Amino acid sequence: MRAWTIIAIAGAVIAAPLHAQTALPEPEPEPVTIEVRGKRQIDKAIVSNSITALTRRIKVLDALPRFFQPLCLQVTGPDMDASRVIASRIMAAADLAGLDPPKPDCQVNALVVIVDEPERLFDKLVQRHRPILGGLDRDIHIRRLRDDLAAGKPAIAWSRTKVVALGGLDYVENGVPVLQKARATRLQGSVYHSKILSVVVFDSTKLAGAAPAQLGDYAAMHLLANPSRTTDFETVSTRSILSLFADGPDLAPEGLTAFDRAYLEGAYEVGRNSWRGKVTRAVLAAYEEECADEKPDCQFLVPAQAE
Repeated sequence: MRAWTIIAIAGAVIAAPLHAQTALPEPEPEPVTIEVRGKRQIDKAIVSNSITALTRRIKVLDALPRFFQPLCLQVTGPDMDASRVIASRIMAAADLAGLDPPKPDCQVNALVVIVDEPERLFDKLVQRHRPILGGLDRDIHIRRLRDDLAAGKPAIAWSRTKVVALGGLDYVENGVPVLQKARATRLQGSVYHSKILSVVVFDSTKLAGAAPAQLGDYAAMHLLANPSRTTDFETVSTRSILSLFADGPDLAPEGLTAFDRAYLEGAYEVGRNSWRGKVTRAVLAAYEEECADEKPDCQFLVPAQAE
């Protein structure tokens, strides 16, 4: 791995064939799967199941971690043209989520690195640049990240978050900060989780020809949202750019899908301290609006009997 990569990062953040069967009885036919435009209630069920399958589980009475400040992005990789495309796709997704544009002198809070030796990079971060990794505020253990790297995954991602009380800090006359806690309600809590840094690292040797636009939108979902790390995409009927490496670039979507766009819109539309259920309802509402004109990616693969 080239030394410039480490320097740039540190500076940024301090079907088997069928055979004829002559014996009786004849084998039962395999279940038929067809592509249909599901009725609205079927659509909602599929999207709701996809939210559960594609996103990281959080407690019912907990708020979804998100960015509440402009996304200040840095993309580091060997191909400058590809990096520019990746960056533009991520910033477009941030705009879709409703985040304000960053100021020119902002401090990096979103980092995407494309490197040919991610394990070596990770070792350097652990040894010399721990603020990028964080500690107890990181959403995944270092051991799990090392396991993913050892398993040869094309990408790893993590986020650092902080818990913020609604109402923030009020200063009394003597200058001592006092935490003003808002009361929890049936739909929202008294605190929220603010992302302070999100990182995506791609292994450039395992991208299998993925287009920069695909990489940018994949990274955007990991930076802005909270994807599950254990999704079985064989069980997910909704198309998502998150399946990029599970399906491969040729079969995966070319970019954000109706589900992805609806998730970003809905998740960032609700109050910062809204609990999980309210986020799900907001995503469903955003999906309905997204698919009002029946876009091609609003179709699903569902069993024929569900038609």
